[in-house]
Amino acid sequence: MTQARHRHQLAGYRGLLVLALVLAGCGGGGGGGGNGATIAPDAENAPAASEGEPSESGVGTAQDAELAGATGRSERFEGADSLAAFKGKLSEKSLSGVVRLDLAARGWGPDLAKVLASSKAVAKLVALDVSDNELGASGAAALAKAAHFQSLRQLEIAGNDIGDSGAKALSQAPLLTNLKVLNLSGNSIGPAGAKSLLSSGKLGNVASLDLSMNPIGPQGAAAVAQATDLGQLHSLFLLGSDIGKDGAKALAGSQSLKSLQVLALSGNAIGDDGAKALAKSSILANVTTLDLSANGIGDDGAKALADSPHLGGIKSLELFGNEVGAAGKAALQKRFGAALKL
Repeated sequence: MTQARHRHQLAGYRGLLVLALVLAGCGGGGGGGGNGATIAPDAENAPAASEGEPSESGVGTAQDAELAGATGRSERFEGADSLAAFKGKLSEKSLSGVVRLDLAARGWGPDLAKVLASSKAVAKLVALDVSDNELGASGAAALAKAAHFQSLRQLEIAGNDIGDSGAKALSQAPLLTNLKVLNLSGNSIGPAGAKSLLSSGKLGNVASLDLSMNPIGPQGAAAVAQATDLGQLHSLFLLGSDIGKDGAKALAGSQSLKSLQVLALSGNAIGDDGAKALAKSSILANVTTLDLSANGIGDDGAKALADSPHLGGIKSLELFGNEVGAAGKAALQKRFGAALKL
């Protein structure tokens, strides 16, 4: 995921997925034994951010910041140890010149969303991270009604257990219309929530969409594939989303996902059939980073990827924790060389 995002959260997810398969005896070939040192070093080894530069939090990843146009001063309100303290400090003056507001992992609950939604001080924010704050569905609904996020281009709301009802509420949010980056990973969103979000008609400007670690299933993947307004989508993250082979086939048949450069599908049990479908798909034509780790892919799927008429611009093909044997590995190495991560 190095070229996708330097985010320890997703690297950690992928590591857990691969480890689970290895422990269960499913990670065969060259993928299982040597992965421990390589699957999650991206965040650990990334250089520390300097003052005013993007950090490794959701808001701070360099590529997301670039996609959203959110480079500039970041504020974390580190001295605020409670929601009341934060509310007391939140003002147009305290956010003067601030581009990114990072409130991740405070655990302040749905009232945090209500505070932000009612504040005029947020009007010039370009990026907001409220991940891991126990917002729940009511917090998502509060954000959906916010009237002052007209400048927002990046919203990180991962790990808040908003569920389908929260996703449905967000699907009606005016703020979605201008977003370039939307991260909803780890939110207990199922097929119904995914369908509401993807059929909202409000994602036409989104360049990076993250629904990882949500049980959206094949139906959710089909909703992504069938969305008619994702022509600007640059990066799609669906790690551990239970899409299976049918979900992979649905994505492969999409007529909208033509601009993808990053596609991450680790831990979805797509198998050889899913790999074969993707290998034939034109959605891979511009992809430079493809992550199919921990998917039960064997030699047949590996050979299909090696023979793909697409993937001509691939820079990183990640197949950690699969069941690729010697023949499949040889075919992949011949086609992809140093781009192969196996």
